[in-house]
Amino acid sequence: MIRFAVVVAVSVLLLVPSAAGAQALGQLFIEVVDGAGQFVPGMTPADFVVREDGREAGIVSAEPVAPMKIAFMVDNGDRMVEMNALNALRNGMQGFLDAVPPPHEISLFTIGRNIQRRVDFTTDRGELQRSAGEIFLDRGASAVVLDGIRETWERRFEDDEPFPVFVMVLTDGTEGSGNYNENEYVELVNELITKSITVHVVLLSSRGGSVINQYALNLTQNTGGIYENIAAATGIEQMLVSIAERMNAHYENVSRRYRVVYERPNPPGAQISASITRSGARIAGLFAGLRMQ
Repeated sequence: MIRFAVVVAVSVLLLVPSAAGAQALGQLFIEVVDGAGQFVPGMTPADFVVREDGREAGIVSAEPVAPMKIAFMVDNGDRMVEMNALNALRNGMQGFLDAVPPPHEISLFTIGRNIQRRVDFTTDRGELQRSAGEIFLDRGASAVVLDGIRETWERRFEDDEPFPVFVMVLTDGTEGSGNYNENEYVELVNELITKSITVHVVLLSSRGGSVINQYALNLTQNTGGIYENIAAATGIEQMLVSIAERMNAHYENVSRRYRVVYERPNPPGAQISASITRSGARIAGLFAGLRMQ
């Protein structure tokens, strides 16, 4: 049985280069404001200095935080059937899509019985709305929660994705993924943390204590996501719209940050510091990722 302990996040995200023997990269998210506390646009790599243990690192890139790239994943399996949740599920999905506007990209997956990609990442809310309206429930199907996260990350995201997010609508049914021992589960969670992946969950649950309840709570705790547990399907739409609004507010906050990628010294340092050279600008915050605080 897997023990659900919170995993401690690392302080700096390590980006592993694809070329053999290439120098390891790190990244920081740096909030830059002027004297009035307003975001400073147009910063370049030359405007930033990053040091590890006092050793200056070469800046590879410095760009404002990109829009979110959201994988929306739905358990359309047996427990959704039992709880007569189809209309509530469709309405909730459409409410969420309306509440998260472009330029954020969204993809749509169902994870009852197996992982089905309905729509790839797009800003076309019309295409997503149509697909959401065509989802049906699958009696006798178990949700593949952990496999759904792992396979979607590996196949549908880029490895250095700047702002990856999962939004999952789950039930307290049976987990249909392959067997995960404790070490494999911790490995998955640590990958989510080091890749700055956030997982938000709305869990439709009329009975507590299922393994999916525990996974959902643990995943959101470790990735800085939102966890909402509701007992009736009628609450799906309200909760998804609430999560969308909180995601939008969070994006507005982190959009004041620059994603700074730099070459880590060899050996890497334990103490990371940053400064800027542009006159009239100052650092208002230094962050390892984009998780909600």
